[in-house]
Amino acid sequence: MASVIALAAIALLLGGVVIVVLAVVAREVHREDRQYSLAREAPSMMSRSARRLNGFGRRELYVSDISAGRRAAA
Repeated sequence: MASVIALAAIALLLGGVVIVVLAVVAREVHREDRQYSLAREAPSMMSRSARRLNGFGRRELYVSDISAGRRAAA
């Protein structure tokens, strides 16, 4: 019985960590989207981490491509 409780506690802890990481990444992605900062260096360490977790790199990314996409979406 004690092992079941310990296993449940570990599962809850790991689940909480995953939820916190996803929430932070979502917040940083939303923040960069509002600031149109994807064509520049990441504004903070959390933004750099979110970019790395999402697999986003600046290779061959130009501001004109982003602004054209924004105009097309509007």
